[in-house]
Amino acid sequence: MVLFGNPFGNFSWRIHAEESQAGVNGQVIKCQPDLLPVPGMGPFHLTGYWIAEAFGISQYQVASSAVASGLSPGATIGAIFLGHIIISIACGLNGWVGAVYGINFPVYARASFGIRGTVVAVVCRAVAAIVWFGTQTYQGGQCVSVMLGAIWPSFKNMRNHLPPNAHVTSSELLCFFIFYVIQLPLLWIHISKLRYLFMVKVVVMPIFGFTLFGWAVSRAHGFGPVFSHGTSITSGNTAAYLFFSAMTSAIAPKATLALNICDFTRYAKSPRTVLWTNIFALSIPVTLCAILGVVVTSAVQVIYGVLTWNPLQVCELWSSRAAQFFAAFCWALAVIATNISANSIPKYINIRRGQYICAVLGVAACPWIVQNSAKSFTSFLGGYSIFLGPIAGILLTDFLNRVEVLLRHRDMHIPALYYYPSPLSATSDVYWYTAGFNWRALVAFTFALIPNLPGFALKVDATLPIPVGAKYIFSCVWPVGFFVAALMYLVFNIAAPPPIIANNKAEASQTSSMADEKGCDCLQVVRAEGV
Repeated sequence: MVLFGNPFGNFSWRIHAEESQAGVNGQVIKCQPDLLPVPGMGPFHLTGYWIAEAFGISQYQVASSAVASGLSPGATIGAIFLGHIIISIACGLNGWVGAVYGINFPVYARASFGIRGTVVAVVCRAVAAIVWFGTQTYQGGQCVSVMLGAIWPSFKNMRNHLPPNAHVTSSELLCFFIFYVIQLPLLWIHISKLRYLFMVKVVVMPIFGFTLFGWAVSRAHGFGPVFSHGTSITSGNTAAYLFFSAMTSAIAPKATLALNICDFTRYAKSPRTVLWTNIFALSIPVTLCAILGVVVTSAVQVIYGVLTWNPLQVCELWSSRAAQFFAAFCWALAVIATNISANSIPKYINIRRGQYICAVLGVAACPWIVQNSAKSFTSFLGGYSIFLGPIAGILLTDFLNRVEVLLRHRDMHIPALYYYPSPLSATSDVYWYTAGFNWRALVAFTFALIPNLPGFALKVDATLPIPVGAKYIFSCVWPVGFFVAALMYLVFNIAAPPPIIANNKAEASQTSSMADEKGCDCLQVVRAEGV
């Protein structure tokens, strides 16, 4: 098994196109390799992926930040479960598209936004990935800090040369760059090989998680003291606001993957397995993992009298230096596995280059500000969800249209996703819309931002004279954006229907049925120079 390959062999700034030949009529797709349809992985890998994703610092903090804000442990678990149910449906349906057609997110979004308009969806997803990369890397740096402090206790007394308003100390910044350098070579692992890394994480992290869970319950003398804390709010917010904010915080880390889940599921063997695996794994096992954050946060308050939302601060409360080191090591493994699963595309950027660009820009995001407090962390989660919810709503409206739930049947035509209009083809402009942009999607996306913008502005500056109702709307930022965009996009499609491939329904149906039996070999494709 080769994970890294030769990073310098046959180097070229431009990504050379490759051909994938197969299909009903022998046509060919020619484009960069990361965009080509591919075959794939099974249910064990997909379930393992979600479980591996669940055991991470960010997932822990989603739950612990709600408890730290004053929401009761029981209400926090209910809010997170509701959030996971909602986002699991979006992940399952978008993942189904990847499994059936073998395409990734940038190509999939062309069907809704247009060949050129897909840039809007990709940029929104990429910006979230950049900030997340920086945030996760800073968490990894905190892990390094705990490990170094466990080995050399004097490291904790390292002199700080940075001002308080930097929200980071000299030692924390040093550890951030140490972790940053460690993970850079690992970004070379191709997305198709990530299943092996996640299998390692899915073995190690649950064992660590259950151990941490057992320690918390045992030291707190059972579940009674842990769950005895009721909702105690000192910030002036209502319990309903905190509940829906916790729900949105549970949705937000998965809202990114709800868009580009097909980057992974295009390697899957069965669309049906993808659908139900995503819904089950996100609703049950991932929620159970989030309970770890609730239990440990509440238990630490009982045991030490300290309310902390950061699991690495919990580690530093322990007297055993060995326990501190190995706990931080496990959290660091979780961060690395999550960080190297990011990607992006087009002509001069493939998955690997996209990861390194993301790594460079992630530093500029100043992730230590996001990690400064539970409030700043939850504000960050809601902040980027304002853009991702509308995109998911538009994509899933198109999905329901293709499976005859909405409007009229309109199969996805794979060849048309890969090339610009040609006078020689009757179907080449089906996803070209207007100059490469689908105005229906872009206008729906813009309209969906409006209800959440006042609440977003209030998050940025609490002194603005904005009605308090805007804050409550923003507490449900992702669902609001999703449903407004979906409704507007549906209305625009009814009022001004897009072009339909009139002569290819039977051909597309044959392609779809063959895709159910699986294989990139069954996908109809066409030459697309330079895409």
